[in-house]
Amino acid sequence: MLKSLYVSSFVIIDKMKIDFQEGMSVITGETGAGKSIVIDAIGQLCGNRSSASFVKKGCSEAVIEGVFDVTVTPQLEVICQQLHIEADDEFIITKNIQSNGKSQVKINYQSSTHNALKLLMPYLIDIHSQFETQKLFAQKNHILLLDEYAKDELQDLFLDYQTQFQQYKDIQQHLNQTIQEDMSDEQLDFLKSQLKEIEEVSYTDDEIDRFEEELKILQNYEKMNESIRNFEQLMNNGQGVLPKLKEATYEIQSLSSYQEFEEPVESIQNLYYNLLDITENILDTYRSFHFDEYRFNELQDILFKVNRLKRKYGFTMQNIQEYHDELIQKIQTIENREEYILQLQNKLQQQEKKTKDIAMQMHHIRKKYAKKFEADIHQELQDLYLDKAIFKVQIKESQMLQPLGCTDVQFMVSINQGQDLSLLNETASGGEISRIMLAIKTTILEYNSIDTIIFDEIDTGVSGKVATKIGEKMKKTALKKQVICITHLPQVAALADYHYCIEKKSTDDETITSIHLLDSNQKIIEIAKMLSGETMTQEAIANAKKLLDA
Repeated sequence: MLKSLYVSSFVIIDKMKIDFQEGMSVITGETGAGKSIVIDAIGQLCGNRSSASFVKKGCSEAVIEGVFDVTVTPQLEVICQQLHIEADDEFIITKNIQSNGKSQVKINYQSSTHNALKLLMPYLIDIHSQFETQKLFAQKNHILLLDEYAKDELQDLFLDYQTQFQQYKDIQQHLNQTIQEDMSDEQLDFLKSQLKEIEEVSYTDDEIDRFEEELKILQNYEKMNESIRNFEQLMNNGQGVLPKLKEATYEIQSLSSYQEFEEPVESIQNLYYNLLDITENILDTYRSFHFDEYRFNELQDILFKVNRLKRKYGFTMQNIQEYHDELIQKIQTIENREEYILQLQNKLQQQEKKTKDIAMQMHHIRKKYAKKFEADIHQELQDLYLDKAIFKVQIKESQMLQPLGCTDVQFMVSINQGQDLSLLNETASGGEISRIMLAIKTTILEYNSIDTIIFDEIDTGVSGKVATKIGEKMKKTALKKQVICITHLPQVAALADYHYCIEKKSTDDETITSIHLLDSNQKIIEIAKMLSGETMTQEAIANAKKLLDA
């Protein structure tokens, strides 16, 4: 559940902290007070795109932070492993939006990305808005809603299908490219010339590194020779470091008989012998070098060819080797074109069958759940005073493999008795669409593990007893999940366990939005305002009390 939400310098919100509870919470307030801004802030935590316009005027950044209590499920653990984050029972999601539009995301105070939020947050929270209701009009979304309902039985199979379908598409693409690719004799000669060019310089990246180091030494041999001569002169001649240091050790040799000088005298002697060894090692290493003009030219030639290959085929020898392998594959394909195409066609047929088998398993599961889904939706619609409505899930097998399988799904509805089934946007009114979507949503939510549901003004277009019934649906959902609702309806607000009110105050310089939790008396006043408008009447107060006592 969403434990708390902190919002700072976001649109017209200066600073706001809301502590949410279990059960059903409603947020009310005048139009334009900022109710939807709170939902927009939560949407930012879910990975929605940021904008500089979200930062309050005159501020450098907006900060949004949500604290979530989480029930860790196996699916959530898998997502957390993919994101390399700990699957804990508390998640702290933070988003900072800069005035230039850039933003930073943190999950449990560790830097993360918007894509990570998009993967993680659907397991923590579900935001159901009027925009979500519009999704019913697009047939492509119907199969997604049905799959969400059947997720427990379908999910593992669907993941397997996605893997097999991608392999099928890859083979299909490779086959099409092979058929369309230029495979003339001229192309074959060109590929063979490239292969020969690469094979003439068959070195590894490690070998190239050693060649470059060797060439560097040869290029600087004269300068190195001069440095070594000067070094040897300074170290070994009569007035050099080593003879003088040796002479110094003889001078203090007699002091070693005194305990106080024993250790430092020994240290100087060790220093002399260590320095002598180091000097000899440097000179021996130098003596192992010799300038070989033939080798010098050979290395230059090798590295010239290598650099030319890198410019043409890749930045490293590993890249060039990979291209070398591709060339061999292409040459073999051209030389055995008909046989290779036949192999690909057979491979495609086998992969198509394997993918189709999984798709058909999914299709049968969808058909089974479609009947159950229809029955559940029918019951929900009756509760929402659409008792004459018929909700139908039309399922057809598609002959072509698609990203979601081989099933076409379409929701059809008949609102009034005797009316033919038709598409939702052809016959249903706005209020009826809201109720149908609520029925679908509450049915699906019954079977998933999301702890927090937000309903953002989904009760638009309804009133009276229908409004009360919508509120009762949310209240029922709140017995198992945390429900947060933005509403204009007093019938819905009266059913809440917790009632928050958003207020907007304007000065000459700015507009500021604030929110506070209402006590029992404040609830009565707020609901009375929702019933009567700005003019408060005793009748409205009495009706508000009745709604709260009902």
